[in-house]
Amino acid sequence: MKQFNVISILLSLFIIISLMGCSGEDEPDHDTIPPVAPVLVPHLADVGDNFTMNPPLSEENNGIDTVPDGNWLRVMWEPFVDTDLSHVKIYRFDDLNTEPVLIDSIMANRSSYLDSKQQLQERVVYSYFIDLVDTSGNSARSDTVSYGLLAKSLLIAPENNATVIPGQIAFSFNRSGYVSKCRVVVMDENYDYVWHQDLNISVEEDPLEIVFPVNLANDFRGRSLRWRVDTFDWSEELQGFMGSESPERVMHIQP
Repeated sequence: MKQFNVISILLSLFIIISLMGCSGEDEPDHDTIPPVAPVLVPHLADVGDNFTMNPPLSEENNGIDTVPDGNWLRVMWEPFVDTDLSHVKIYRFDDLNTEPVLIDSIMANRSSYLDSKQQLQERVVYSYFIDLVDTSGNSARSDTVSYGLLAKSLLIAPENNATVIPGQIAFSFNRSGYVSKCRVVVMDENYDYVWHQDLNISVEEDPLEIVFPVNLANDFRGRSLRWRVDTFDWSEELQGFMGSESPERVMHIQP
């Protein structure tokens, strides 16, 4: 009986030691499943294009694009599927620097990224992809989108915050470098599209001018409108247009 007790005690000690030894080797449950791969939005169209989207095309959903503020590009992506997300890593490369470089990391609650840490070069095609990282450190890589910048047009008239008379509104501007098409875009106070007109350029000399329709100006008497000039030129590398957006100006239409 005494021998049995000794064996029982030794067996119990062995089990306890074995469990203690194993406890340091076992890892707790850990998520190893990566997020659903993010999807970047390519350049779909430009404000004023005859392009059907639902919701309608706007600056908020037309994909990678230039912005009025500087020589910068905005990259956007479709809503993420997963909810246990931590951050997004942004990578960029171009036709001069072909090795992708991590340029920024941002919170995963964002739907776009403005590449504004430096002025990007004109007529260079920039490409972007992102890594989406979850709270367990798993990551998934997106596809790649590309776009290129042109020099911005130089606005002449109307002056910013000028009060204008219906029937006497003409948008005047100079090109900055070669482009094949210019487009005056007019929006209301809420940035909703109002009107545009294109000017296909061949031998025209600066300054260029596009006239705002009298009947439309009359419809907006007493209101303020925003306007800018977008420029376009064909890129063989993109097999599409690269572009630019000039700084915006506001005009107040006389009541």
